[in-house]
Amino acid sequence: MTPHLSKTKAILIIGIVVFGTILAWAPWMTDDSAIAVVIDALGEGDMMYNYLGESMPLDEVPKNVVRLPFVALVYFPSEAMYIVTFWGGVL
Repeated sequence: MTPHLSKTKAILIIGIVVFGTILAWAPWMTDDSAIAVVIDALGEGDMMYNYLGESMPLDEVPKNVVRLPFVALVYFPSEAMYIVTFWGGVL
């Protein structure tokens, strides 16, 4: 193997790792944008949601966001969890 070939492979591997890291943590998806995607998927923000046996507007339901590689988990505490993917889909 020539040194030039292994230098090219090293640059390619470093590039793939950097790209994968950026993709995994999706810096373009903030907590607020993840919550907005879930609200859009469920309906309008003023839509009524049955949260812990009480009917309230979707905007007023408490929400927590947990970031993991490639996804953000949007929790409605003690009620539901929605998975928002790095490309903006809701599972």
